[in-house]
Amino acid sequence: MARKNKQARLESISGGYGAIPWTVLDSVSFKGASDKAKALLFALMRQHTGNNNGRLHLAKKWLYNQGWTCHENNSKARNELIERGLIVQTKWGGLNMGADLFALTWYDITNFVGLDITAKGYSRGAYLLCNLTPTPRRKPPVIKQNALTDDRTSPVPTTVLAKQSTGTTTVPKTALLDHFTGTTTENNVFIPLHTVNSVKRIVGVKAKSGIRKQPLS
Repeated sequence: MARKNKQARLESISGGYGAIPWTVLDSVSFKGASDKAKALLFALMRQHTGNNNGRLHLAKKWLYNQGWTCHENNSKARNELIERGLIVQTKWGGLNMGADLFALTWYDITNFVGLDITAKGYSRGAYLLCNLTPTPRRKPPVIKQNALTDDRTSPVPTTVLAKQSTGTTTVPKTALLDHFTGTTTENNVFIPLHTVNSVKRIVGVKAKSGIRKQPLS
């Protein structure tokens, strides 16, 4: 029979993971960092395997595969992490020298071979020395709304009254059209008809031939 007072199993995960101490999460350095800098720090933690601290890189191709496609934003976030002591650069790369290498400052560096810093020059826990103010956040854009535009979220629509004319409208004579004779097509195109002058026949008057004309029946 199982013991009732058996210690409950701690919540655990399977597979590799990145560890970050509470002292880092609660530090002024981390809490004051921008969101992009924090996200880049977590991306860099993905490379740590337990014995390669100091050899973490932020190569452009690797960042692009991780979704970091803006080089300018990546550089700003990297410099912010360095200024706040969350990471430290351990090797300066260049042409035919490979990428720049970095270390997470809450871990030890077990192997300094090939790095540009020594054990005496490495300061573990440098994030605790940070006294910088929080990085300013970008203010959301201000959307200006036209007062005359109806607000769809408002229960009472905005109604604009048209200004009524108080004067007398005068129509020029040229605008008055005589009665027209013609027809229209199905496209409302007016086609005028030619006017034929009718010949008036006068009954009871002698013509040139001298024959008296008779009234028409």
